[in-house]
Amino acid sequence: MWNKRFLFLWAGQSLANLGDVFYIVAVITLIYTATDSIFFTSMVPVVNVTMRSAGSLTAPLLFRRFSLQRILVASQAVKTALLVIAAAVAEEGRLLLFVLIALIAYLDGWATPARNALVPRLVPRDVLLRANGLLAASDQTVYFAGWAAGGIAVVMLGADNVLWGTVGAYGLAAWAMLGIGYVPRSEMEEQTEKTDWMTGWKWIRRESRLRLIVVMDVLIGLSSGVWIAAIILPFVLKVLGQGEEWWGYINAGYMLGSIVGVAVLMGAAQRMQQHLTRWILIGTIGASIFTFLFAGSGDPFAALLFSLLLGPVFQMQLIAKQTVLQQAAPESTLPYVMSAKDTIDSLSFGLSALLMGAFAEWQGPRAVYYLSAVLLAGAVFLSLRIHQARSAKSVNVSS
Repeated sequence: MWNKRFLFLWAGQSLANLGDVFYIVAVITLIYTATDSIFFTSMVPVVNVTMRSAGSLTAPLLFRRFSLQRILVASQAVKTALLVIAAAVAEEGRLLLFVLIALIAYLDGWATPARNALVPRLVPRDVLLRANGLLAASDQTVYFAGWAAGGIAVVMLGADNVLWGTVGAYGLAAWAMLGIGYVPRSEMEEQTEKTDWMTGWKWIRRESRLRLIVVMDVLIGLSSGVWIAAIILPFVLKVLGQGEEWWGYINAGYMLGSIVGVAVLMGAAQRMQQHLTRWILIGTIGASIFTFLFAGSGDPFAALLFSLLLGPVFQMQLIAKQTVLQQAAPESTLPYVMSAKDTIDSLSFGLSALLMGAFAEWQGPRAVYYLSAVLLAGAVFLSLRIHQARSAKSVNVSS
């Protein structure tokens, strides 16, 4: 089912993601140890999100000149070189460390849309949903195991040694991406003169399906800030009346649910492939309902159950939506669309973290999850429109 080039992409991205988790754990440890400041430590994810958005915003300038595979290899190779510098100056250069974090995040803003646009070129259309599912499963597994393993590695080996170990993972990731080989750019080359920095944004505005998906993702992104540590932890302490360890249990429950959900989705991919918009709708409805139930739960085991159930439904709508988006835009414009969408997703999440934090401070940690459920209910309305438009199109084609 999978060809060798896709497997190299999958392996390279899995190694790169694992390296990202380990290096962030190590950097957070180094900065907190040096400054003893929660503020400076919290700036790491802020810098990460901001610079990744900037990278996604400028990625179209590269898509006109270079192949997607070359962008992936080059960005990963430069990330490896930057991490070598970070490991070398970790003990002395705190300011330089922030600069290097920013540059690595910026390069991720190139790599993510390039990867997502490359997948449809490497696998047949009838296995695209499974390919997206495999990548999502790998992402979730890496994040689920990586944060725990990274913390243990830092304790046992020290943050400096973990950074040097991550250099090895980054180097292997770059080597794996070289194995993808040359991916033809014939269609893109023919349209080089017709594409510009705003191509992705123009396509999103022009195509109703793309526009609905992006607006839907803005609502989902704005709702997702409730899952950051700064909000989950007060919910665990004040609403559930439990210790900090339950924050870890709830996170682990969600991640485990995501992995199981993706595995089930991949097994049912052949049946789901024909009804993608229906699964977007079902997944979004489930996300809204389980978030609402999570908000109302006062029992820690009930909250854990709802977080576990949130994993599969979030992944269901995410993977189905990604597949619809990949099929909705022409191959030549897909990298530009993915770049614009990645920028919007990053900014939505960053804005959500700020707004949800302020709302939780004002109304309390329970109220903010109810607000998240309401935003997801708005996304349900948009997913219903996407499904209705798809159904209407199918009827017209058959008649």
